[in-house]
Amino acid sequence: MKKAFLIIACMLLTACVENLIHISVLSSGKYSIKYSSIGDKADLENHDFLHPENTDLIKWSSTMISLDKSNSIRSDSLNWEKETIITEPINQKMSFTNSESLIYDIDVSKSEYFFWDNYHFNSTINSLAIDDKYPSIVEFLDIEADSLSWIVPAKKYIIKTSLKEYDKSTKLSTIFTEKINNQIDSYFEYATERKLIEKFDKDSSIILKDALKPIANTLPKNFFKEITIFIDTYEKDFKKNTALMNDYFQFNINLPGIIRHNNAESISDGLLVWSFDFDDIAKDEFKMYANSIRINKFRIQLLLIMIVVGFLGILWNQKLKKK
Repeated sequence: MKKAFLIIACMLLTACVENLIHISVLSSGKYSIKYSSIGDKADLENHDFLHPENTDLIKWSSTMISLDKSNSIRSDSLNWEKETIITEPINQKMSFTNSESLIYDIDVSKSEYFFWDNYHFNSTINSLAIDDKYPSIVEFLDIEADSLSWIVPAKKYIIKTSLKEYDKSTKLSTIFTEKINNQIDSYFEYATERKLIEKFDKDSSIILKDALKPIANTLPKNFFKEITIFIDTYEKDFKKNTALMNDYFQFNINLPGIIRHNNAESISDGLLVWSFDFDDIAKDEFKMYANSIRINKFRIQLLLIMIVVGFLGILWNQKLKKK
């Protein structure tokens, strides 16, 4: 029910995207893969979930088109599809490690034996580690939650963590660091008590400048310029996490032969299906695995023929000896 509701919501919410990843494994062990994302055009172009791009070894073909129809319930900007297809099958592991995007890997392999072949699929979607980064917002992970409930501790985490990184590089005095931290705490307490959401609905570097305005004259030269480098790193990660809140993912895979061990949500005509959303990866990684076996019927038949021929040969020799 939750997944069905999310898909319907994707048709109505401004920043919702449905992502479908289809993997088809060939008998050779190579595999092809296609990405299809439908939703808001701006969200299709941002970095929270990047479609693969060309490398020296792997080439991709990508298109983005409007699906607008006269009877569509979506606005023009929502009804877009981005499709990315690998140009030729590959037989290597793919790892996507861009910290500004969802981090995951896809691994397909084949083990060859004389009478059968085993095919293996493994994929891990990295956890967003929301509970480690923003421990006080775990209970507010629902996208319907009050914005102030989760954005305040998240922004405070970004600023406080950036300040620690800055302190490591500049070696501020303990007294001065405490002074800055006290000023930041006071600012957040004041804005939170008065529910001043507009204070936090902006980049963390701007929030920090506003918070430290009363003591700006006592700060080191180039303080804001230097600490912004650290803030921007954590801010990008925060934007990725919040952008993924309304995204839905589905992985499909076709494996040759008979499906054996797997943790798929469903299997239909050899197609294995997994689906997940923000809640599934907010605190934990999401693992997918499956394997199949493909019997080499020709070799088995050939062996049986050889056994039968050999047996008949023995009988024939025994018959000749009796004569």
